[in-house]
Amino acid sequence: GGGVVYFPAGSYAFSSNILIQSNIVIRGDSTGSAKAKKGTQPGSLSPKTIFTCKFGEHAGVFNNDPKGTNFGIVNVHLDACAVMFWPGLKTVGSAFNLKSYWWEATDIEGMGASKLVLGNRIHDVTYTHPNPSDSSVKNTWPWAFSTAIAAYSDNNTLVANNLLSKATKSMKTTLSLKDANRSLTVEYPVDNRYGIDANKILLGGVAGKYGGHKCPDAQGKLNPSCFPWFFRSGVVVRDNYVYMNGRVGVSWSGGGDGKTVGSGTQMYNNHVEVAAGTTCWTVDGVRLMTGHDTNENRGYDQSGYENNVTMNTGHINRQKAADTSYMSVDGEGILQQASTGNDGIRNLWYKNDLSGGSTGYLAFYNLFNVEYNQLISNTAAKGEFIGAVVDATHHNVQHNQCKDNHPACIRM
Repeated sequence: GGGVVYFPAGSYAFSSNILIQSNIVIRGDSTGSAKAKKGTQPGSLSPKTIFTCKFGEHAGVFNNDPKGTNFGIVNVHLDACAVMFWPGLKTVGSAFNLKSYWWEATDIEGMGASKLVLGNRIHDVTYTHPNPSDSSVKNTWPWAFSTAIAAYSDNNTLVANNLLSKATKSMKTTLSLKDANRSLTVEYPVDNRYGIDANKILLGGVAGKYGGHKCPDAQGKLNPSCFPWFFRSGVVVRDNYVYMNGRVGVSWSGGGDGKTVGSGTQMYNNHVEVAAGTTCWTVDGVRLMTGHDTNENRGYDQSGYENNVTMNTGHINRQKAADTSYMSVDGEGILQQASTGNDGIRNLWYKNDLSGGSTGYLAFYNLFNVEYNQLISNTAAKGEFIGAVVDATHHNVQHNQCKDNHPACIRM
């Protein structure tokens, strides 16, 4: 069986996850030609079909069938509801919870195929316990890996024209933190969460077990033969607007035909807005943040090969670190970093503009090999750079093309 499950305009409240099966598309009332974004501003998209989930529980539309295919959600206003089209992970030990499922996973059983997330408005997605697998942590603070849209697939994913808007809910929380000499009553940062995740974040636990252990590469890098899940084809993420206050706007992996620049994941015409002028009091809900800590505050974060990252924009801003005079570290515009465990190969970064915020550089960061990439007509934030970051062991940077970037590329 299967087909379209149509929800007419109206409000629908859910007390637990909405389980979606293969060959089912949940569709709300038509939104016409409404767009998620208008340049670098949020668009007029506002579906009249409204799903409401319990705030703070990170519930939503859920599937983690390793063989699940041909399902999606279209034209729905998701109030505190996440889209969780998760991979099927093999786990042992701990009872299921949001952290143990991916962090303690030992392998990947499959990610299904043909997932669709189109024309939805999403806000107020958060999980109010900072460590889902540790009940001793009593502070009310966002779990760092709360994610508005997670879409995983072995082949074909479309995430398009979704508006991840600013939170509508507001509340205070009182924190008792290590290294703080007092209790702190501060605003709970609802938008401190990941925006869109396509084939990346939830693979991190397994990727850490493969890198340098199961992968035959002498450098322990993840490559298509030993870790194929980071190199799946048919991923398209386009025309989305993402508002956030910490973490990463869009995270993804993917691969192409193994020979053509930009033939992998298509990352096109998205905008990431990172809130400006905010303070991060803690990252983990346990310890007071310092100027050495990161809340990421990153626009775009890629893995895999042959990504086509074209005409995306971002206003990227770091956060003040608690009650210090320091700012949080990171704050990248577009990044491929060493912790992803793979090289930067045959990527196309074209006409991306990260100039609208206080930070936002474009970089391949400490990768073993950065080869055959094309960086053309990109713009970094004022005072930032475009290029490669190298060190004594990460320095093979060759056969790349850089032209018409502002500023000019370095070390490429």
